[in-house]
Amino acid sequence: MIVVRSKVQKSLTDETGFTLVEVLASLTILSIILVGVFNLFIFTNEAAVSNNDRLVAINLGQATMERVKHNPSAYFDNSSANSALTEVGKTYTAANCEKNNCESLYEVLINDNTYHISLTVSQNSDETKLKLIDVIVTVELKGKANHKVEGYITYVE
Repeated sequence: MIVVRSKVQKSLTDETGFTLVEVLASLTILSIILVGVFNLFIFTNEAAVSNNDRLVAINLGQATMERVKHNPSAYFDNSSANSALTEVGKTYTAANCEKNNCESLYEVLINDNTYHISLTVSQNSDETKLKLIDVIVTVELKGKANHKVEGYITYVE
């Protein structure tokens, strides 16, 4: 017995393509992957901005320490008569700096962020003999970056 199919029956059974369920499943999988990729982009962008803020704080701290070594009298009184040069030390900020117009030394605007710099100066008895002043430079970007640099400057009599 030979079965002959009509053209209409043959075209209905040989159709190729995707069903609605297959399309919806593939769209769901694709959207899950895209959400993950977008979250990765957001996370890496936030990490890059945070790392940039930290890098600026590190470089600003090191540059400030070098400026203090070069010209300490611009930042604080470094003479032997300075009573702040004790083991406890004194912290200088924009609010309590001793020199005229020194606020710009302690608050620096970089990349639309204001970095706050503070200097803590101290001196113990051994450092007095060696004519050294211990200086700690702290750079802060509120809630984002913090960095400290410590060094010594020569004592001026």
